[in-house]
Amino acid sequence: MKLSSVNPYIRVAMHSRLKHGIAKRIIFDYELIYLEKGYFTFVYNGIAYNCREGEVIFICPGISHQFIIDKGEISQPHIHFDISHNVKSESTPVSFKDISEMSEIELGYIQKNYFAELQRSPIVSFKDAEKFKELFFDVITKRGVDGELSAKGKLVQILSLLIRDNFPNIFERREAYSVENQVKDYIDAGHGMKMSLDDFAVQFSYSKFHLEKRFKERFGVCLIKYRNQVRLETAKKLLESSSVTSVADELGFGSIYAFSRAYKNRFGHSPRCENCK
Repeated sequence: MKLSSVNPYIRVAMHSRLKHGIAKRIIFDYELIYLEKGYFTFVYNGIAYNCREGEVIFICPGISHQFIIDKGEISQPHIHFDISHNVKSESTPVSFKDISEMSEIELGYIQKNYFAELQRSPIVSFKDAEKFKELFFDVITKRGVDGELSAKGKLVQILSLLIRDNFPNIFERREAYSVENQVKDYIDAGHGMKMSLDDFAVQFSYSKFHLEKRFKERFGVCLIKYRNQVRLETAKKLLESSSVTSVADELGFGSIYAFSRAYKNRFGHSPRCENCK
């Protein structure tokens, strides 16, 4: 999951009491339940869990589950939400059907389960349980008072705690803007046409040996060879409106002869031919 995907939409946030359980179903979205009072058996993806007072249950979309209450009543305030607000968010209902009972339209409501490969149990925990409960009940009890934006902000905080304490590896690693990427972008932007490997090392405050090694490992070509490729492609464009002498000088070739030889090796003909087209 990408960090940019976290843009939650709260579908339902309410107190609720159950006496008779809930038959086998799947939900389209995500649900967080705080078992405030009582106990029940929760069957999730074919495995039974005995849920006790004070536990938090996290249900993901598309996973078969049911609530079995042997006796008494449970208090289970809960929040239904999408992790990523989308065009279907406002029109998607809360499901009480099993997947075999659903229409094609209903099947299309099932959200992507970002936690599919990481979730080992529907019962989740929080290092700061009091903070979780404060945020959780704020979303439920103060949603109308503080407004939707405030509730959304509190849900983002809940998700932060949920991920930190239970799914720390869910976010895709962003590729660092490494020195070799910086050098390539610098060259691609038209800079460094006259620079040597030593010059690049000074410019980017990096050992030239390590810089060359990392650049070749990342892009499969030596840094100076890549610079030369870009330099000659740049020369080809410049020759449409400039002389061979001025282009050779502007791009740092030692002489017209050196430029002509490199150009012919690259494109199979003399740079003077570009002026004749």
